[in-house]
Order: sequence, then structure tokens, then C-alpha cells
Amino acid sequence: MIGVGSAIREWRHKVSSHHSGRPQPPALAPDFDRARAIHSFFSEAAEIYADRPAILYGGHKVITFVELDRRSNSFARYLRAKSVLPGSVVGLFLPRSPEAIIAMVGALKAGAAFAPLDPSYPADHLAFITADAAPVVVVSAASMTSDAGSSSLWTAPTILIDAEAAAIAGEDDSPLPEAASGESPGYVMYTSGTTGRPKGAVIPHRAVTRLALNSFADLGSRDVVLQFAPLAFDASTFEIWNALLNGAAIAIVAETHPSFAELGAAIKDYGVTAAWLTASLFHAIVDRQIEILKPLRLLLAGGDVLSPRHVRRALDELPDCRIVNGYGPTENTTFTCCYEIPRDIAPDAAIPIGRPIDHTKVYVLGPDLSRVGAGEEGELFAGGEGVALGYLNRPELTAEKFLADPFCGEPGRLMYRTGDLVRQRADGVVEFIGRVDRQVKIRGKRVEVDEVEALIRRLPQVADAAALVRSRTDGERQIIAFVTAQGGATLPLGELRQSMLEIAPDYMVPAHFMILDELPRTPNGKVDRAALPKLGGGDEQTAAPTIMAADDAERRLAALWSKILKVGSVGLDANFFDLGGASLDVMALQEEILREFHIDAPMTALFEFTTVRSLAAHLKTRAAPAAEGAVEAASADRQALDELSLRKQRQSEALKRASRRRAVSIN
Repeated sequence: MIGVGSAIREWRHKVSSHHSGRPQPPALAPDFDRARAIHSFFSEAAEIYADRPAILYGGHKVITFVELDRRSNSFARYLRAKSVLPGSVVGLFLPRSPEAIIAMVGALKAGAAFAPLDPSYPADHLAFITADAAPVVVVSAASMTSDAGSSSLWTAPTILIDAEAAAIAGEDDSPLPEAASGESPGYVMYTSGTTGRPKGAVIPHRAVTRLALNSFADLGSRDVVLQFAPLAFDASTFEIWNALLNGAAIAIVAETHPSFAELGAAIKDYGVTAAWLTASLFHAIVDRQIEILKPLRLLLAGGDVLSPRHVRRALDELPDCRIVNGYGPTENTTFTCCYEIPRDIAPDAAIPIGRPIDHTKVYVLGPDLSRVGAGEEGELFAGGEGVALGYLNRPELTAEKFLADPFCGEPGRLMYRTGDLVRQRADGVVEFIGRVDRQVKIRGKRVEVDEVEALIRRLPQVADAAALVRSRTDGERQIIAFVTAQGGATLPLGELRQSMLEIAPDYMVPAHFMILDELPRTPNGKVDRAALPKLGGGDEQTAAPTIMAADDAERRLAALWSKILKVGSVGLDANFFDLGGASLDVMALQEEILREFHIDAPMTALFEFTTVRSLAAHLKTRAAPAAEGAVEAASADRQALDELSLRKQRQSEALKRASRRRAVSIN
């Protein structure tokens, strides 16, 4: 590891001039070879870019390509000494960090596949994944296992990569004999399943190298790629491997829940040139702080349908940035199709998902699995080198979703049934229409609504449940759950949400619960989802009685919640998350508090103080006496201005302009 010094200054000087928006010449880009393993391409890149930064982190720290290569060699040997053999699975219970990257590369060099275990997932979810993946060892850190006893979630030995650093460094750091091929499993990524059980897609090496050695991104040695996706979300595959295999650096965002300002600071300070954002985060940044994206030359967004309005604004305000709509399921390794959005696209035009990326095939098929004509609707099937090997321990589901590819002319090749309804234009561009089942994207993550229902029914106090997806007025999708009580039990809504958080990731927890005496049924006894009631604006959305705000700070804070969450009146003790709030809404709330109260509330506080009452009290303790006085004065001045406007609205234009200037100065 090297310090900030001359190396990082030189690096930042190089990337600071690299914002022309033009693709880079692929002078040193290796050719894709389906027989080769991921780490063989990485070691080749490490020889070429030896002393260049591979990982930027901690604001000032750098790990070079050659250092990452050697440290991962040592870690691979350490894994071998812990009985990790080719074909084994290594669990990774780590946050975004240099240690996680070292562990990934080391696991691959040992011939193993890695399985990311998201620390934010509840214990039940992690316990199922570790039981299913059966890792030989789990790599974690002392700081992560000491507090919550996380290591009790698995039976495998735990390697604490920080506490055991000296022993790991003592291993030989020379290259290892090759222990994997392009067809070997590289990682196992778990996604939502319809039965309440997540399913693990087994991704081979050649699927990842096909993604990385591809022309849709044109990354090169002068690029810095933002590493912001959770490691258990397959967008991280693009962020990590498309960078490392092309000589680009990875810039790690360490904060679990960064604010817009912190995200912008990371982009600026690390000299980030390329980033991937979920559609929901892209929309939020465009609405609130689009200027933080101006350093980028390449922005990929996706995971859900992109809003034409937000795309149009981004194109107008980011003239030097290529904006690409990226589409693809986990089972076809992050991206299947990409569409570079033309700058002259119509403001209201739907954004296509584009054409298949290199080494990828797409087929639009009818119910009989024959191809449909250009412009006709059909289900999208993905073929080529990105297709997964199947689902771990799920042979029936694998046979259902991974079919023999009859179109490629190569025996033994598979195609994946995406479940997405599309049409393909005569020019080859694919347009997304919708789903053929009940799968949806929530904050970029894939969710089976049937799985959500199954999880709710597991709660002992619930007799039955139905769930569906509705959109807020800002277009953000939310899961709505309708439940009936078991044997007349009471169902406090806050407890329902907490119980769900104990068995499901937060993106699968319904934004709203409604308690019904019984679920509406069709004549044949099935749940009549069309007859489920619409959300009201009252107490069914909150876990607390509606006590309204008493003082000015509480009233203004309640108004901010109402604005952000798109709900009516907000009670003093209503929980932000029980009202449908999500992490993106917390980011928006932080910005609004800064604007309204002139207080820079940390994101951690907003996750801790989740009622209007508790957050208002916290803000008062954070405000310095002078700041508190300024806030009170601003409130009084606003009221005075309102009264003045009512009394003198017919006065001269000059007075109106003066009044407006004063209003701006106080706000």
C-alpha cells in the first residue's frame, strides 16, 4: 500500500483531464477467451499496470495492481492451508473494502468460488444462504463478528482477514498454479425466489470475463470506477472486474448509507470517471444534486425502467458524459443489453434496453419457444457466454429456467428465460414492455412478490397475506401488504415491519401494511387482488396514534416527511419507515433538513431517530445556540413576510422585488 504522495497526485492529474466523453482506444485491452479464468486476466493486467493504482480507498490510500496481485496470491495460499480446494465455496461476510477485493481475487486463485454475504441481511436470510452455499470457510473481519455474533450464522470456520493479517502476509506471494478454467464457478449470487427461499445463481469465470472484456463501457487505464454497489448485488461485478481487467482503478465508497454530498465528494476526490447507479438512485440524484455527476465521462443506470424526464435532464446538464441504459438479470451476469442514449432522443421517448453486448445473444420467443417477428411482443431469452451454470442445489428450477439453446448451433449451450416481455425493432434494438410474472424491481433489486407473501405468512401472528406493488406519485415502486390476524391477535404495524426485517432484506419488506378482517376472494377461492383496498391517508399506515406536531420545528419536519414520502398528514410518533420510507428517502431528507434547518444531520442519525418527535429533539441538540436563533428568526421572518404579502400585494413592482429578495435571503 502506498500513501497519497506523488503517485496518487499523478494519477488524479491524469484522470482530471480525461472527461472528453469519447471512448478510449482499446490499445491494451485483451481479447476475450472463454477458456481462461478471471484471475488469469487480472494477473496479466497486474504485469502491465504494475505500479498504477488498482484500489483507491479511505480518502488517501492506494493499493497498486502489483500489490493486489501479490496479496491475493498470499491469501489464496492461506485459503489452501485452511482446506479450501478447487470447486469449494468461500463465503465473504465483508462490506465494500480493499479486504473484500483481496479475498475475492484470492478465492478465485485458490480455485474456489466466492459467495457474498451482505452484512445488512437479517440473520434468518444469511443462515439460509450459508446453509445452502455450504462454504468451506467464511472470510470476515474482527469488527464485524465481535458485536452481533454473526459467525454463529454458519458452521464453517471463520477467517478474520484483519486480525490474521500477519499470518496471511507470511504466505508466499508468488503466482499459484492455475486451478480454474473459464467454465469453473466464479461466484454464487443469491436472488429472490417465489417460495420464500432465495436461489443462488452459479456464475462461471467466462461469464465475468465476457462482461469485463466488452465494448459497451470502453474502460481503460485512465479510468476510475466507483465501487458503490453492495457486494451481494451483481452490479458490483461490473464495478470490480470491468475495472481491474482493463487497468482501471476502483474507488471504494466505504459509508453504508452515504448522503448525496458524500457520494459527490467520493466522485470528486477520487477522480471517478465511470459509475453505475440504480434507476431509483439516478432519478434521485438528477432531481436533487445532478452536479455531483459532472466529473463522469460514463454513467450506466438501470435495474429498472429509466424515466425519460430524468434522462433528458441528465443529457442536457452532463454534456461530456455518455449515458447508458444497462439491462440484465443476475443469471446472465449483470448486463445482457445496453443502450447508449443519443443526445437527440425525444424528451418523452421510452428508453430502450438496447442491443446485446459482445458475446451475448438475445431471442424474443413466443409461447411455443419459436421466434416472433420484428416489432412483435415476446419473452426475452438470453444466450451466449454470460449465461450462468444454473441454480445451486435447485435442479428442478434450473431445468425450468435454463433451456437448451436451439438457435446458436453449438450443442450443450444454454439460454436463460428472463420472464421479461419485450419487442425487438427491425434495427435490432430491444424495447422493454413488462413482466410475464409477479417479479418486480425495488430500488434496483429483484423481488418476487410471491416470496414476500410467503415470508409474511411465516410470521406467527399472521393468518394470511397478500401483497402487490403500487407506485408513488414520484414513480417509485413500493410493496403493499394486506394481512389478516391469527386467531384474533392484535397486529401492531411497527411490530409487523420489525418482524419482517428479522427474516428478509429491507428492500423486500413492505412499505405499508394494511390490516383486514379477511382477504377478498374470487368465486374459486383465490385472493382477488383487484379487490384489495387502496391505501388511505390515515392510521392504517402508521404504527402509532396520530398526535400532531406541537412546535414549529416539529411542524416543519412533519411537512418535509409528507413531501418526501408523498403522504398526507404525518403524526408526531409515526415511524419514517412505517410510512414507506427507504434509504433513498433518507438521503432526500438529509438534503431537505440542511436546506430548511441549516443543520447537516448525519445519515446515521436519520436512521436512528425515525419519528418526527425524536428527530426534532435531536436536531435541537445539534444546533448551536446561534444557529437555533437563526432558525427561529427565519421562521418568524417567513411569517412576517406572508402577512406583509397579504397586506401589500397590490403595491409597486419594486416593493415586490425587494420582498422576493428578502424571502430568498431567509430561505
